[in-house]
Amino acid sequence: MNSQKLNDWLQVAGMFGIIGTLVFVGVQMKQTQMIALSANYQARVSTGAEVDMAASGNPLILSGYAKLYHGSADQLTAEEVLAQEFLLGTYMKLYENNHYQYQMGFLSEEHWRGSFKEMKCQFELPFFRSLLQTWQFRESFSKVMEQAKKEAINNPSGCWTFASDHPINN
Repeated sequence: MNSQKLNDWLQVAGMFGIIGTLVFVGVQMKQTQMIALSANYQARVSTGAEVDMAASGNPLILSGYAKLYHGSADQLTAEEVLAQEFLLGTYMKLYENNHYQYQMGFLSEEHWRGSFKEMKCQFELPFFRSLLQTWQFRESFSKVMEQAKKEAINNPSGCWTFASDHPINN
């Protein structure tokens, strides 16, 4: 075999080696992305659980929510209103983070739709729509909040309504 043919075969083998390496790097990058998305999801779940646990131990939040569930927003004390505002603000920050993650491609459409649905549910109560007037959010998320408020008014899901045998009604 002459040196030109050997050189040609070595170049072909080298190209296949480069292609194989690129495929391997691509697979590794995909795996790394999946691990990062999984860690991101776990962090969101942990944060949400921490907020829920903290809220469930706060008597002002609990008594305020009980009044809201019973349609008695006008009976909330000033302290209960403040507790509800801070809790809603915390949830809005979580939703804003989810929206940002969604915009950046780190959150699935399905997960973002769930977050939007939860946010819309909050805004189905006029009480919650009136809060957060002085809070600042990213402009793109503020538009999403306004959309959720409009949908909550125009197409409520009834998420604050329970069957007569639900424990909250007893």
